[in-house]
Amino acid sequence: MVDPLLSAGRVLVAFVLVFMNGFFVAAEFAFVRIRSSSVERLADEGRAGAATLQEAVANLDDYLAVTQLGITISSLGLGWVGEPAVAALLEPVLAPLLPESALHFVAFALGFGIITFLHVVFGELAPKTIAIQEAERISLLVARPMKLFYYLFVPGIVVFNGTANFFTRLIGVSPASETEETLSEEEILTVLSRAGREGRVDAEEVHMIERVFELDDTTVREVMVPRPDVVSVPPDLPLADLRALAVETGHTRYPVVDESDDRVEGFVDVKDVLRAAESGQQEALAVDLAREVTIVPETTRVNDLLGAFQDEQSQMAAVIDEWGAFEGIVTVEDVVEVVVGQLRDEFDAAEREPTIERRDGRYLIDGGVPLTEVNDELDVAFESEDFGTIGGLILERLGRAPERGDRVTVDGYVLAVDAVDDARIERVVVERTDEGDPTDGELPTDEDPPADETARSGDADDRPGDGRTGTGDEDDRAKNDDADDAV
Repeated sequence: MVDPLLSAGRVLVAFVLVFMNGFFVAAEFAFVRIRSSSVERLADEGRAGAATLQEAVANLDDYLAVTQLGITISSLGLGWVGEPAVAALLEPVLAPLLPESALHFVAFALGFGIITFLHVVFGELAPKTIAIQEAERISLLVARPMKLFYYLFVPGIVVFNGTANFFTRLIGVSPASETEETLSEEEILTVLSRAGREGRVDAEEVHMIERVFELDDTTVREVMVPRPDVVSVPPDLPLADLRALAVETGHTRYPVVDESDDRVEGFVDVKDVLRAAESGQQEALAVDLAREVTIVPETTRVNDLLGAFQDEQSQMAAVIDEWGAFEGIVTVEDVVEVVVGQLRDEFDAAEREPTIERRDGRYLIDGGVPLTEVNDELDVAFESEDFGTIGGLILERLGRAPERGDRVTVDGYVLAVDAVDDARIERVVVERTDEGDPTDGELPTDEDPPADETARSGDADDRPGDGRTGTGDEDDRAKNDDADDAV
């Protein structure tokens, strides 16, 4: 007959072991869950235990080894002490009800079930949940006791970690560290997307952050105002004509381009024009007033362009191709719009929407709409090696100057030229080839333009900007309406 006091003492030890198991589980999950930035904030606030918590996070691998060793010892001790203790207490209660041959087995089974329940619920699940939900509070609470256990277990940790690392190296696996919490770009975007879906981060903020990551993959060519839409001036343009042009177009900066060799000699700021006129420099030419302009290749990444703007304290850059020919301009506003979307002010012309319109089973698309936007809207995968717009894709396939009515077939779609401006494709009609013979029926005519054509045909020059015309919108139709109000 087992002494009841001894059994009760063992049960008490079992409860202590369940508590210790829960303590180590809570410490493990809290230390893993809490972020380094949160630990630094707690230390700056002077919270009790924050300094010790900093030390624990800085040596996270060792402290996690302490928790794992503590969990192992507690679990083994619980199985060694707890089950026999509970079984011994149950046997006197079950003796009148069961034959002696079955008594020990039933008491053992019940004791094992009770200890397992206590271990799993109070030694594992509950502490884990609390630690995940209250990582900061639990981390501060357990930091100091964990430091004591760290010093107590450190000899065993050294032996166990060294032995484990030795055997993992034998099979070609390098030791891993829990402190390596750096996320890849894909992981960050996945976390952001999930946070947006769960409503923890505003959807527009998620989209903006995603577009920031795209800056490294976006070239200047994709965001620039193409040359046909730029109001440039020759070097020998007189001051009087410069002033008249500024009044007429309302732009802020005008690239000075030598048409003879397609070389950019700088840009004229409208403020310099006004100062020259005020000071009586009537004989001044555009080249005399020109300021140095930042020049970047069209393949420059947008994030690198931002760095150039900061280094050179400029607001506008001239874009050149691989032969040094002037291709267009790009401004700080153009770059910002990649992230935040279209920016407009009270001087901008009315917004032209939609740039992609579905009508009678067909799509009417501005020639300057980027292929990425077309692909998203039509759920297709149009690609071009040298062009980034739907109009450029048609030019690439045609291999010559386009004419109204020209058609090309791409991935099961017919792309038809509906409107041109010189060699520039203004509007495209897109329809699937499996929806009937694309030659049947007539394309929309100029006599019956789509709703957005009226806005497109308007004079878009009556707005401020960086030397942009309103004659077309092939490479970036929205950018033609932008204003540059930077000082």
